[in-house]
Amino acid sequence: IERISEIVEPTDAQRPALEELRAASAKAIDMLKSGCPKDLPSISTGRLAAMESRLQVMLAAVQTVRPALERFYQSLSDEQKARFNAIAPTNNRDATAKDQYDLAKLCNEKTPGATDLPIDRIAQVVQPTPAQRSALDELEDASVKAAERLNTECQAYQTLAPTGRMEAMEKRLDAALGAVKTVGPAFVKFYNSLSDEQKARFNSLRSASRPTG
Repeated sequence: IERISEIVEPTDAQRPALEELRAASAKAIDMLKSGCPKDLPSISTGRLAAMESRLQVMLAAVQTVRPALERFYQSLSDEQKARFNAIAPTNNRDATAKDQYDLAKLCNEKTPGATDLPIDRIAQVVQPTPAQRSALDELEDASVKAAERLNTECQAYQTLAPTGRMEAMEKRLDAALGAVKTVGPAFVKFYNSLSDEQKARFNSLRSASRPTG
């Protein structure tokens, strides 16, 4: 916010809108700090639920900031808007903007555990019964549908305006959340059909495939 103020040089009339943006940004940061799960559960269904919770918090944070950002941006003159647009989202001096840029890459990446399920590997490790195989097929179908939804609803586009970047971020988070919700019921159904031994093997598989760092 300080960098925005420095670059844009708001007038006294624009200052209240900037302060509103500052307050909204602080609220969003608090939401992310308090609402995002820090540790993923060891159980696969718990990890998927934690992923959904994280996406919900991230989406709510963006929706908290976006109205204030739009009001401030619309209050600017064309010259001020041009200066605001020139603040690069990857500028290391603006950590908040960089975080927003990282969020905006969400649709260019897989939603782990939702759209990239290794169905063949799961079948090999779990060795499902015929009844369980049917549930696994349903899970595969749901995963494919989730990936298709993500690709359809999460069209990447470039825009210089910060308001456009924020809108794109919201759409991408919403699409990712929708993908997780698409997979969730089938995932839980398959997992609950497994024996304790199969669940242990499945959880071990998901832990091994989980990125570190």
